[in-house]
Amino acid sequence: MKNLLNGKGYRVCAISLLCLILALAGCATKQGVLRVEEKVNQVRIDQKLLKLQLDQVDSLISGGAEADNRLRADIRSSIDDLNNQLTQLQNQITDLNQMLNLVIQRVQAGGGQMQPQTVQISDSVQQMQNQEDSTTAQAPSVDCHNLWDTAFKDIRRAQYDIALSGFSDYLKYCPEGPLADNSQYWIAECYYEMELHEQAIAEYKKLLEKYPTTEKKATAIFKIGRSFEKQDNKDEALKYYLILQNDHPETVQFNQVKDKIAEWQTAKKN
Repeated sequence: MKNLLNGKGYRVCAISLLCLILALAGCATKQGVLRVEEKVNQVRIDQKLLKLQLDQVDSLISGGAEADNRLRADIRSSIDDLNNQLTQLQNQITDLNQMLNLVIQRVQAGGGQMQPQTVQISDSVQQMQNQEDSTTAQAPSVDCHNLWDTAFKDIRRAQYDIALSGFSDYLKYCPEGPLADNSQYWIAECYYEMELHEQAIAEYKKLLEKYPTTEKKATAIFKIGRSFEKQDNKDEALKYYLILQNDHPETVQFNQVKDKIAEWQTAKKN
């Protein structure tokens, strides 16, 4: 009996010990699961933080690219403006050289005395004036040089409407004068500066047709292209830029548009 009780006691102890071990194992397993879950949650948090940082980096890169593109566009626009100013300065130098040559010719022709170039208004114009005001006054003489010089000063002051009238008067009263083609060019320039591009194109074309040997030829072709470009008509603009490429490849005007020609032609192919 005693042995039996002892045996039962051993079994009770064994069972108790097994239950204790299982209980401890259960607690350990639960703690391990909790630790793993905690690590998983931390990883998820780290992933979210990383994604947020990546989004910020992408935003900075994108913003930097846009800013870079804007900067490039601003630089290109500034270069175009400077090139246009350079072209205008070169044109003015040419005009001043023509004026100087004209003065020298007058001095030489007058034996050392400057003789103003004058022209009489035609009889038909005189008759029309006589009919209008019923007077018999003779037509006044016109100092062609002074007429052109005044108009040129007006355009340099950006008084384009007044300059336009002055250059038109030069062509009216001095059609055979040495600055006739120059006056036609500046008439076109007045319209161009006033952003009246249709009129500017017409006047530049008139210059090319009436004065095919003018020194302003390359500039007129360039300005026709620019006028079409300002009207968002790239096809017509490209047509005139290609004329510069073919006929005037060594000019400043072509140098201003050669990159644009390549860019537009590539875009057309694509």
